[in-house]
Amino acid sequence: LRCDRVIDKSQEDLWKVAAEICPKGYGVIADANGVSTLQASYDHLGPSGRLIVFGFHSNLPHGDMLSPMEWLRMIRKMTQMPAFNPMDLTTSNKSLMGFNLSFFVDEIEMLGILYDQVSEWMSSGELECPRIVEMKLNDIASAHDLIQ
Repeated sequence: LRCDRVIDKSQEDLWKVAAEICPKGYGVIADANGVSTLQASYDHLGPSGRLIVFGFHSNLPHGDMLSPMEWLRMIRKMTQMPAFNPMDLTTSNKSLMGFNLSFFVDEIEMLGILYDQVSEWMSSGELECPRIVEMKLNDIASAHDLIQ
């Protein structure tokens, strides 16, 4: 398990590059963006592909304050959410699933099993850990730049 190619959507066209990398579509797409990518994520699934939704970052307000305008923007984004047809899911043999990470806090047994599996993959070298950079707390701006 590793990453073969990283697409920096601030520097290149996400879906154009994604299609070039995997022209027949993806087996799994994990989407935490929300309305800005959900439909395209589904459209880029291959036969028997699975779309896993676990967040709605692009639906959330931007800025420091939750003003009335931000509420209106969030409502508008909710009206733009794609709808998925169960018949299409069946005939294209695709799956759509979602979860909220914050609801797993009490799932100790299940998370333990998953943690053990990830730990095993890391020990065997099947899962490669990205480079870890330690920084001082007062250097938060540089740390943020590294994850962008």
